Amino acid sequence: MSYFRIMPAIGTLSILLSTFLFSTHCVAEPLQSIVEKHLYEHFSAKNPQSDINIVVNPINDRTNLKKCTNFDIPTPSTLPSGGRLSMRVRCHAPKKWAVHVMAKVNIFSLVATARHPILKDSAIGANDLSFVRKNTSLINQSFFTAPDQLISLTARRNIPTGTLLTANMLLIPKLVERNDTVIIEAIIGSLSVRTQGTALESGKKGEQIRILNNKSQKVIRAYVKSRGVVSVSR
Repeated sequence: MSYFRIMPAIGTLSILLSTFLFSTHCVAEPLQSIVEKHLYEHFSAKNPQSDINIVVNPINDRTNLKKCTNFDIPTPSTLPSGGRLSMRVRCHAPKKWAVHVMAKVNIFSLVATARHPILKDSAIGANDLSFVRKNTSLINQSFFTAPDQLISLTARRNIPTGTLLTANMLLIPKLVERNDTVIIEAIIGSLSVRTQGTALESGKKGEQIRILNNKSQKVIRAYVKSRGVVSVSR
């Protein structure tokens, strides 16, 4: 499902240079695998019903990456539009060093589209929806992945057949107001965790807003799920 590529050397090289490139490849590859696995587990937990594809760029190794027992790999809270990540991976032991790593994350999910033309001011029903597989890393608007996120909402304008349904096409009531106390839900595999937070901005169903985790005092971004409830994953 996920993979990474290392481009082969091209052209005629001396034996010495070929050996050097092969050694660099062998040293760098384990770190690529570690980063790939870390990102895959992170985004799979946030998107449990999706197919995740990770491509980690080849790492130009100028340090001995094998001699590291303690990696620090940053975890992105959100995926930038286009799915491209740039991160600085650090080693803390036995020697301190850091390396810049680039990765591309593709998340394929079933998203809601219009099964047929939907007229302005009409209420959305289950028969109006069709779910198709799309690379959501390339979608820079709020989209929907389940019928219950859409049913009974009202169309703000005429929506043609096959159109990806986004929040700006619909009249969506605010379910969370700024300074509201909310429940934060996090799903990690089969484990569901709930804690209390404070909304730092108002939000409609499906929108991603800033939330203060009251326990950790950290600011996170979460999706509005229902009245007074937000989720760190869709």
